[in-house]
Amino acid sequence: MNREKKVVLGGPSRTKFSAMLLASTALTLTALPALAQDQAARNDNVTEDGNAIVVSGIRATMQDSIETKRVETEIVDALSADEIGDLPALSIGEALETLTGAASHREQGGATEISIRGLGPFLGSTVINDRSAANGSGDRSVNFSMFPSELFNKVAIYKSQSASMIEGGVAGQISLDTIRPVDYGKRQIQGEFKLNYNPQNFDIAKDQRFQDFGYRGTVSYIDQFNVGDGEVGISLGYSRSESTNPEQEARVSDTANYCRNVPASTTVGVFDDNNCDTPRPDTAGTEPFVVARNSYTYRQNITDDTRDSLFAAVQIKPSPDVDINMDFQYSNRLFRENRNDLVFSEGRRIDGLGDSNALDYPLIVGENGALRQFTGETNIETNSEYAERSEKYYGGGLSIDVQATDRLKLSGDFSYSQTQRTEQSTQVRMRIQNRTDIFGVGGQYPQSRESDGTTSNNRIETAYLIGQNGSQTFNTIVRQFDVNNYDLFSDNARTRYSLSQDRYNSIFGARGDFEYEMEGFVTSVQGGVRFQELKYQSVPGGVVGTSRTEVVYSNAALSIANQACRTAFPETNFLSSVSGGNPLITNVDAAGNVISTTNSYASFDALCLAQTLEANDPKGIAFDDNGVPIYPDGNFDAIANNDVNEKSWAGYLQANFEGDLGALPIRGNLGLRAVRTKVLSNGFRGALTATPLVGGGFSLAQDDSQPLVPISASSSYTEYLPSLNLVADVRPDMQARFAVFRALSRPDPSSLGYGRTFSATNDTDATSISEIIGSASASGNPFLSPLLSWNFDAALEWYPNKDTILAGGVYYKSFNGGFEPVGQFETFEVDGQQLQALVTTEQTSSDASTIYGFELTAAHRLSYLPAPLDGLGFKLSYNYASSNFETQDGLLGAVGEVQADGSIVTSEALIPPANIFGLSKHVLSAQLYYQIGGFDLQGVYKYRSRYYQSFVGDSGSRLRYTDAAGVFEARISYKLNNNIRFTLEGLNLFGETRTDFRPTVGDLSQNLVYGPRYFAGVRAKF
Repeated sequence: MNREKKVVLGGPSRTKFSAMLLASTALTLTALPALAQDQAARNDNVTEDGNAIVVSGIRATMQDSIETKRVETEIVDALSADEIGDLPALSIGEALETLTGAASHREQGGATEISIRGLGPFLGSTVINDRSAANGSGDRSVNFSMFPSELFNKVAIYKSQSASMIEGGVAGQISLDTIRPVDYGKRQIQGEFKLNYNPQNFDIAKDQRFQDFGYRGTVSYIDQFNVGDGEVGISLGYSRSESTNPEQEARVSDTANYCRNVPASTTVGVFDDNNCDTPRPDTAGTEPFVVARNSYTYRQNITDDTRDSLFAAVQIKPSPDVDINMDFQYSNRLFRENRNDLVFSEGRRIDGLGDSNALDYPLIVGENGALRQFTGETNIETNSEYAERSEKYYGGGLSIDVQATDRLKLSGDFSYSQTQRTEQSTQVRMRIQNRTDIFGVGGQYPQSRESDGTTSNNRIETAYLIGQNGSQTFNTIVRQFDVNNYDLFSDNARTRYSLSQDRYNSIFGARGDFEYEMEGFVTSVQGGVRFQELKYQSVPGGVVGTSRTEVVYSNAALSIANQACRTAFPETNFLSSVSGGNPLITNVDAAGNVISTTNSYASFDALCLAQTLEANDPKGIAFDDNGVPIYPDGNFDAIANNDVNEKSWAGYLQANFEGDLGALPIRGNLGLRAVRTKVLSNGFRGALTATPLVGGGFSLAQDDSQPLVPISASSSYTEYLPSLNLVADVRPDMQARFAVFRALSRPDPSSLGYGRTFSATNDTDATSISEIIGSASASGNPFLSPLLSWNFDAALEWYPNKDTILAGGVYYKSFNGGFEPVGQFETFEVDGQQLQALVTTEQTSSDASTIYGFELTAAHRLSYLPAPLDGLGFKLSYNYASSNFETQDGLLGAVGEVQADGSIVTSEALIPPANIFGLSKHVLSAQLYYQIGGFDLQGVYKYRSRYYQSFVGDSGSRLRYTDAAGVFEARISYKLNNNIRFTLEGLNLFGETRTDFRPTVGDLSQNLVYGPRYFAGVRAKF
């Protein structure tokens, strides 16, 4: 494989990143000469408890995190707090972002999926209290926005692995822990309330917001009781939050077409549909082309996000030798949004007539066919949509630890977690038609001219300027059409009532372990077995007649609904932060003179439209008591369904050692984990009909009028995962680490489906059905192999005092982390006979790729400075990663096509490949904190360079890049006394936007604009 092209950071993000990195490095180097000094703190959160000094606040969190990294045998970065609710973040995702090498993907302005060391979330694993956790994403990542940080007291990322750890993470393992109440050792009752203010929400008209202010409230109770000679502890916590996360969006449709570009032509250009098709021409790479999109959309979102979270734990210690723990977690999230879309459809109609039209904006094409400017003819429509997403998570388990003898410890654990995610929506579309408004008045806008000189009255001549004149988005110029005129949207009232998503995932796990203590260099031997059963079920969204009910209403009903359901455009300053000061939409006359400019458009209430249309033209749609349509459910058969059952068995043996290597003290572990996995996938294929041919032979074809045929397939594999972790105490305050291990990541459950769609086949030589070699395309592949890697880590860490760490590490991974098209022969029964069919699907690549990088961590408190500067401290985390991995675009990349004999012919790439999913070359987290008296101040800057972001279940064939971004957060707290604390927090303070490109960098896919969010809170504990 070719090594990836170097990516040069550019623009404002590079400036911010460079400045922050330079400033942080300078601060680190300035402090280095004095790092070993550990003077007594003067003005900070330090109290005396008897003869002990108790440190609290952000300094205590830093000390706990440094100590955790120091004492662990594996290479780990952690954020821990002795007190529940003391993690300095609003969500687990935001907490993880502060750890070295961790970077998040942002959705609705918050941190969701986490990538570790440049490897995407599908290559990592997450455990809650050392147990696997289900999710509703269709992959194996966890949506960390589901969990508030107040309910956990430790988050950690294990970057090296031992045999005793649950397998599943090539990149690393994220570990989340809740408190064990007996071990906590004291009673605590705590309550916290935070008021949420979102400025962008207040840019929305008051009568259209779901709510004004949001809030988060958390209560917890921890206590211990003596029962006989033992102890019982309980821990209860509940959190509820209601928030708004409005988005302003500019979207370019994901549907991309290769279009021939004939610059010399004044009559064809790329306008003709024959010049714009999905199949690639044989002369690909030798002629000019553009990547044309089907539509361009402005979207205004109004949202409401409600989440209830609960945890409960019971710890029973009937004697010092027995420890029983039971815990339970629950999260219920309901996300609602109202969308107002203005859609410029038919984006492929790129006009080659140039200055012979009224709009004189000739075609400009950038690198790799990216459109920069063009004039086209478009149908303009409004899409009003109401959507809901519901996600429920249950998890918990029972563990028992028994000290059977002085040397032997036995433990067992049983766990279960389950997630159900559904997404439903009501979308109403209204289009323009024939220059006529809803009252039948014609001549409302001019006719648009086709390339052959004829007219098409339902299209508007429109020019698109994409990333021009300082804009980061697309701006449009329309010919004599007022997008704010509600009357003009007078045709094609189509309503879709959709089950957009229905996914179920559950995981049951059971394990038994032992540890036998020994004397000598080997201090103990561990071993155990584990069983896990994962179930994943999903149905496809957006399929007419199954998960979608789609109806078209009369224009008479449309006229009534249009007038009854109008809303003022909800938001001020719409997309102004990315439009470069230019108006989004400019209306010009036939001579090109400006009639008006606007950043708004006609908007409607989606539920009102649906109800009014149905009332005036009944189609049999039912509504519930809240006026929301009753959507289709997920109880239907489809070839794209997933029904996956994955069982895995694991056994391990591990030796822990500690002693001297010459004069060098060392410790560590050496082990082997064996893993066997079996997959059973149930699916459907189309019904097949075999017909004798005249003159002999047979024709085989899929009969879509017949019911689908259930099918199932199974596969299995066994892998061995050795590991070695070694820690050497170079000096009392310095240690070196080395780790080598083999890791495994299983394919996403959504990729293991078994749906098969057949192509028609004629075989004139066949004498029976069994001789016919058919062909089929696949929806998933249950025969996917796991992704495997060999991993090497080395690090040097300096711990001059409790507040200080200076650590550097390097790592190297060799892995098979991608997918490639294959043709595999599968057997199906047709009319009682066995039929061999060539199935085109994807398989894990056998090609080895590498990733290498280094990471730096520095933390220090400047306690030697004169008061009041002695309360200053900082932490700096930086990770660099590089890989030679290549991900090809499924349409314009080096695409492999399966031939009739099963061989693969690969076409020449039109556009460059992406790197591996989730890889950012640069990830930085810089924290500065200050403590004085009862005040605790913290600022956090998080930067992530550009990365490739895959689509769930896509296996990497559609390239999408998320641009570099830097986000700044700040927190201020004041500890009134040991019981009361006040806080002020701000997220995304500078309103950093998210910009995506596809299929190449610079080819705009979408802008997502989020504003800052502020929280003011008070916490009381007793």
